[in-house]
Amino acid sequence: MNIVSQGGFAQMSGTSEPMAAVARGNGLQEAAPTKGFVLLGVAIAFGWPLVLWIPGVSGLNVTNTRDDGVNIVVKWLVVAGLCIIAFRAQRRPPWEFGVRAVRWQDVLAAIGGVIVGIAFSGVANPTVTMSPSVDELQEIAAVSVNLRVALVVTAGICEEFIYRSFAIEELTFLTGKRWLSAAVAWVFFTVAHVRLYDLSSALIVPGTLGAVLTALYLWRRSLASCALMHATVDAMFILVLPALLKTA
Repeated sequence: MNIVSQGGFAQMSGTSEPMAAVARGNGLQEAAPTKGFVLLGVAIAFGWPLVLWIPGVSGLNVTNTRDDGVNIVVKWLVVAGLCIIAFRAQRRPPWEFGVRAVRWQDVLAAIGGVIVGIAFSGVANPTVTMSPSVDELQEIAAVSVNLRVALVVTAGICEEFIYRSFAIEELTFLTGKRWLSAAVAWVFFTVAHVRLYDLSSALIVPGTLGAVLTALYLWRRSLASCALMHATVDAMFILVLPALLKTA
């Protein structure tokens, strides 16, 4: 079995499971994933949206300050819990989850992902009612800019760590099949948007963007690339369009 280097991390050819260490003599700490912790983490990663479905917790309304605050706090708490499971309980290094220094290639890949995602979403848009109305943009513009920036940053970092970095890597440990793991994570990412778009054709858009994000992670294995792409797309609707409406 050969050892290959790809994107700055070591990996064994012939298996989708990343190497924990090249050699003990190199002083690297060996990862110790266990099925119990993996199952717990996956359950949290896929099940956390149910908390927001509890009556009175959050209406997932971006124009409601309380809902925005709850969503931000819940997502960061989920990420904190998953980090404890991955980095403390399992003792796995961050790079196994795509957490590494940002490179210019990652930025370019994110920009390309934004272009591809918008292009594919544009193809899907004629079949759904997704474009925000002027009234909706005005309501969003009325929300504090700082809060909207926090929403964009939180969605970019937290959702990408949950559904791309953590879910794909942990499911790959369980199944040994990276593409299958990515597909399952993509399905749960799309389903997590049901509360926002209902069970309608509108799910095509987050599903399309989620597919591009998933492909981007499989290609680059970079949380930064996915977070940057995700945040950029969200910023267009939550920051840029409302700002343009105000200046019009």
